[in-house]
Amino acid sequence: EPLSFRIAMLGDNLRLARVLQAATALGGWDGGAKGSSMGLACHSAFGSHIALVVEAEVTEAQRVRVLRAAAAADCGRVVNPDIVRQLVEGGIVYGISGATGAPIEFEEGLPLQRTLGALGLPGLADTPEIEVEIMPSEEEPGGVTELAVPVAAPAIANAIFALTGQRLRSLPLVPGSGL
Repeated sequence: EPLSFRIAMLGDNLRLARVLQAATALGGWDGGAKGSSMGLACHSAFGSHIALVVEAEVTEAQRVRVLRAAAAADCGRVVNPDIVRQLVEGGIVYGISGATGAPIEFEEGLPLQRTLGALGLPGLADTPEIEVEIMPSEEEPGGVTELAVPVAAPAIANAIFALTGQRLRSLPLVPGSGL
């Protein structure tokens, strides 16, 4: 079971264990068993910790679509929780867009996509329901700016593995690609 596995691997990182448990409770974690459509990932950086649970599907066009995301973050003492929530939500959306499409192409070492519009970020209609819980903490403040980006792709890949049994190991995540 993915949650038990991660908790066992944490050693004495109680803050990360706490966000894992909070995210799974918030997201209605179903255990990630075969046939499930849920995936889980966690990450620590900048003195902060985050866990993300996603529910995803593979469309008839063989595209990955994230239906729902629930995150819990512990970034120490929080001065402005609204800004922290916005940064986590934005990081999740950016991570999802990088994981499910919108690859960045390069020519002569420079990106061809030079504006936000060219990145193919999901529009409001394509953005999943996102819930964020900010854990109360008396620890020193940590960074939040890019905290949520790295957990999106592995959580989605884990959801696709639970759903289809296929491990997707390169971005963007394309079911049936054999990678």
